[in-house]
Amino acid sequence: MVAAGFVLFESAILGLAYQHTRNQHRLTEQLALVHQGSAVAWQMASSPASDATAESRQLWLGATLHALGNGGSVVSLENTLTQLPPLESPNARLAASKVQVRWDNFIRLKHERPDMAQNELAAMTQPLHELSNILSLERNEAARTATLMGLIAVAAGILTFITAGSLMLHQILRFARSGQMLRSMMNQIGAGVCILSSGGRIADVNRAACRMLGRPRKMLRGRRLEEILRLEDGVWTGNRPDGLPIAVERIPGTIDSHKGPMNIVTLLDVTARHLTTECLQHLAHHDPLTGLPNRAYLEKRFKDELTDIRSDMLLGVAVLDLDGFKPVNDTYGHAIGDSLLVQIAQRLSSALRISDIVARTGGDEFVVLFPDVGSRESLTLLGERLLSVFNDPFQVSGHRIPMGCSIGLSIAPDDGTDQDSLLRAADAAMYQAKHAGKRRVRLTAVKSAGTALPTSPRSRAIG
Repeated sequence: MVAAGFVLFESAILGLAYQHTRNQHRLTEQLALVHQGSAVAWQMASSPASDATAESRQLWLGATLHALGNGGSVVSLENTLTQLPPLESPNARLAASKVQVRWDNFIRLKHERPDMAQNELAAMTQPLHELSNILSLERNEAARTATLMGLIAVAAGILTFITAGSLMLHQILRFARSGQMLRSMMNQIGAGVCILSSGGRIADVNRAACRMLGRPRKMLRGRRLEEILRLEDGVWTGNRPDGLPIAVERIPGTIDSHKGPMNIVTLLDVTARHLTTECLQHLAHHDPLTGLPNRAYLEKRFKDELTDIRSDMLLGVAVLDLDGFKPVNDTYGHAIGDSLLVQIAQRLSSALRISDIVARTGGDEFVVLFPDVGSRESLTLLGERLLSVFNDPFQVSGHRIPMGCSIGLSIAPDDGTDQDSLLRAADAAMYQAKHAGKRRVRLTAVKSAGTALPTSPRSRAIG
């Protein structure tokens, strides 16, 4: 009866956890569509497209706003069909109504007063941002509640396991100590459970643990959990045989048996939460437009590479500044300019060695680190290879756009032993390249040879 009570309690908690998980998934889908809607509204307000493109954006945005407010099917920008329920919270519905008012005004004014219609589109971004914040808070609250319910369910499962195990140990002895009843009981627990031998090896596991680790029971017996999972930032991670990632939390415990205390480990699946954390860490260290590393990531790599400099292998630094990028934005619009930056980032990445790092540090500015450079002549050749990616014009949305680049180079430790001095030296060399006629590569003079370091019009710093 006690075990049955624990099972009922655990089932109720798991039901609540499942409900909050579904709410989290629903809010995540709604939040993603709000972000996409904000981007489309901003594009429509900042750079009106051709009639066909504008009509397509308008139809998609109208359908998305209707689905957010009233529920229904909508196709995301990733071409995924999503069935949305209506917004539930009063705050979210109020914010959505503000967005709808702006949208209705835009539809009403787009033919009669196009300028006022564009103003309504621009003003719509504020309630969309408010709606995004509300959905984000609600999603985070649902995630926290689901995690809490899951932990409570695991705790209840452990208590169920321990209590039922204590009550049924004498029955296990009657079944010739075969462990059949213990395994049957373990298989009723939703969380993964591993019984360990005195040497720390897996003696038995339940079905949930086999499913979680992606391995049958016979492949797990006799192995250590440390052979499958490794500890990273408090979470045990690894990979299933099919390549899917695993992330679990281990909860140790003991039970009494006829052989004495037995060690058990309960496994709580936190793969989804772990992948979300990794995604956020990636976004914090990479440029959202080009996907290249950003200033924060570059600063860390700078420190690591400067500590690894050897007498025979130096560190090269390149500062790249596009020639004539602003007229592209002025002529074709920022959307074309952004697409051009993405193509430039792809070409630069393809021209690098495996060990090299290219980062976007500004609007049209890039920095490249060349670890293990043998000489200044080798660095100059690498700079020329970077410049060669601009030999052919770029094809962007039907436009053939030529683009040049001025590159300044410096090398450690000749031109400096810290990131600021190296970037200032490369920056000054880049400005020499611009003043010499652009589309050039310049290597700064060796600071230790007595030549004064060129003066840059500005100073670059990372971080």
